[in-house]
Order: sequence, then structure tokens, then C-alpha cells
Amino acid sequence: MAPDPARAENRPSDAPRICVYTAIFGQYDALLDQPVSARSDARFICFTDDPELTSDSWEVRLVEPRFAADPVRSARLHKILGPQADVPFDVSVYIDASVRLRETPEVLVAEWLPDGVDLALPLHSYRDHLIDEFDEVIRLNYDDRARVYEQLADYAERSPDVLSARPHWTAILLRRRTDAVSRAMRVWADHVLRYSRRDQLSVMVALDDTVNYRGIDIDNFSSRFHEWPVTDKRRIAQGKAPYVPAGPILAELQRARRRVSELEGEVHALQPDRLREFEETVASLKLQIEQGYQERVRLEQRLDAKTREAVLASERVRHLEAHEGRVSRLARRFGVRSVDG
Repeated sequence: MAPDPARAENRPSDAPRICVYTAIFGQYDALLDQPVSARSDARFICFTDDPELTSDSWEVRLVEPRFAADPVRSARLHKILGPQADVPFDVSVYIDASVRLRETPEVLVAEWLPDGVDLALPLHSYRDHLIDEFDEVIRLNYDDRARVYEQLADYAERSPDVLSARPHWTAILLRRRTDAVSRAMRVWADHVLRYSRRDQLSVMVALDDTVNYRGIDIDNFSSRFHEWPVTDKRRIAQGKAPYVPAGPILAELQRARRRVSELEGEVHALQPDRLREFEETVASLKLQIEQGYQERVRLEQRLDAKTREAVLASERVRHLEAHEGRVSRLARRFGVRSVDG
């Protein structure tokens, strides 16, 4: 569905060209109508691999999935990298297929993307820390556990601060078309391909100091801008698993430290008869942290020792091989036959 030409002609010359888009692959979602499109000059484009998908409020674009056997990552790449060069726009507004807008995209852009801000997305309204999102993905079997554990371990070592930060909710994304934003989105896409397909786990690593971004504090389920989830045809194929805390040692230490801090903050509000119980819990957690740290040190020391032994053994072998070569050359020179010969 193209914007009304009459409204487009009346648009101020300095107003940004806006493209609203979504992505549906593998018939995962139904395509929601967006009534606000009738009051907007923006283009509404749905990228899909479903040739039978139609809409009164969306321009449906049939595209080949990047990965035929992985519709989720195929949709994520369109979401993250955005419309390509053949779609003229200054600002893109991505919405999840189960999000219905209550305000026009022009209102969102005006309120979420003031001058100096190149990217905006909501904060997560029911997770306090990114590490909690990792736990939930694992608990609900939203992705391969080994891949999620690997991602968590890598972040715990290389980007530990991000795990304790408040996560973002990526069902709505507003972005200006800038080089800095494009570079950050490429990093984000790389993480979704390398690690979990759950893009909320990696977006905060991609948003570095080169991008001026803004977190919008709204209820993820309902605000004056949107409602979510609006769906009755979503195909959900997920297994259930008992809760298992994310296990890599660095992440466990960070979680334990956070729990200690929470408990110490609650001590002041406790009744005297429960104070001792919580003090014992705090002491036990602190002991676990110290033991975990000591165990890590011991493991690293053993690894270093084994590495040194391997290096020394390799050097001895190399020395013996060189010595054997010299002996063989001298034997040939003086016509001495080897014992084996």
C-alpha cells in the first residue's frame, strides 16, 4: 500500500521520509492490519516468503529467505539490517508482526528521535538485568542451550557490565539511516548469526559509543504508542524445560554477587527473628563466591602448568629430532652404518 499522494505533497520539505516495515517468514505470524497507515505518509512494507500473503495496509514484498531451513534468522536479518537501497527513506520504523501501532509513525519519530538521537527502542519493562533474559531463553528452550551458554560465557568474560544492565525490548525499533547505525546493525546481525537467534540478548553489545541511542521507558504490553501481542495465528513450537540457572562460572559469580547485594539491601526491613537466617544466607553466598573464585584460579593455574609442560615437551622433541638429524648426517659422512641398519 503506497502513501496517499495528496498527503505526501503536503508533507513539509524538511520532514523525514519514513518507512515502516516488518518481516514474516515460515508463516510464523499472521499479518496485522495497521489502521494508522490511513493517517500516515509513511510506507508500510512487509517482507515475506509467503506468496499468498495480502493486506490492505501493507505493501507485501515477496523475498527469498536468507536461510531456507531457518526462517527465524531469515526474519531477524531483515529486521536488523532494514530495508535495502531500493527503498528510499530517512528513518525506518521496525515493528514485530504482533505489534499494532496506536499512533502514526510520524508521532513516534517526533517523540522518540529528537535531534541528536539516531536510534531508539523501548527498555524491557519486565526484566531488570540482561542475564535474566538469558535465563528465560534457556528455561523456555527458545534456542539451543549450548549456543546460549557459549554466548553467556563470552559476554561474561568480554562484556560483563552488559549482563547486569537493564535489557531492551526489540519489537519496535526506530533508526535514522546513518553509517554509524549501519555499522552497529551489522555487528548485531553477526552476533545473531554466531550466537543465539534471540536478538534481545545481543543488541546491547552492538550499541557502542559510536551510536547515539535512546531507551524508551514504556510498558511493553501496552502504551499510547502500541499494543502487543496481537495475534491468534502465531506458530509457537517450543519445548519446556525445568529452570536451570545459566552455568558458566563467571556468570554464576556475577549472579551470586548481585544476589548478595539484594539480600543486604533487604536486611534493614527484616523482622529480628528472620535476620539471622538472612545473614547466614548472605554468608553462605559470599563463601560460594570466594570458593568459585579460588576454583577458577586453581583451574587457570593447572591449565598454565599443563601448557608449560606441553611446550617443554615439544621443545625436547624438537631438540632430540635435531640431534638425531645431526648424528645421521655425521654417520653418512664417515660411512658409519646405524645400529638399525
